[in-house]
Amino acid sequence: MKKVWMTALMTMMIAGVATTAIGEGQIRIWMGKDRIDTSVPASESSSVEKIVHSLGGFTSYDGKTGKLSVEKPKVNILILEGIQQVKGKNIVFSNPIKTYNDKDVPRTFGVFVEVDGAPEAKQLKMELALIDPDGKEVEDKEVTYSTKNGSSFYFSQPFVSTKLSKYGTYKVQLKMKTEKYKDYVVVGENSFTVGR
Repeated sequence: MKKVWMTALMTMMIAGVATTAIGEGQIRIWMGKDRIDTSVPASESSSVEKIVHSLGGFTSYDGKTGKLSVEKPKVNILILEGIQQVKGKNIVFSNPIKTYNDKDVPRTFGVFVEVDGAPEAKQLKMELALIDPDGKEVEDKEVTYSTKNGSSFYFSQPFVSTKLSKYGTYKVQLKMKTEKYKDYVVVGENSFTVGR
């Protein structure tokens, strides 16, 4: 996944280098603790940030030092008929959902989310959103988690009697924001289909 990220950033940066003005400052891009060795004009910082956000990452840019930091959490989302934790703390999943045949039937399903490398925050705000085939939000669940003592965690959320009123592909998206990153960023998604 890191190679895909670097390829996307490098492609955008090479395109931006052609517009570098004489004497303009350069951005130094850091992904975690690794520096991406490239030259990007400072005027391209907002373009790089937009690309990172569209790929599910967070950015912070210091204009004085020219340092652009990138954080990309790793997210897995499972959509299941049921999720249960038994006495030994084991988690039991039942029947992953890929399709439902009929619309307009209230559906109950669970969403299990595993996150690694989340941004450090006292209150990491997360929104688990169900998006219909037209791109409209059907339902959302809000979760808050502290990542001060660790950036890896998991949680599950039930969607109870949710009405799926359209045929097509529904998405379950996880969005995050922190005190440091004010806007929600979609960091992961999974999908299922209603219809044949």
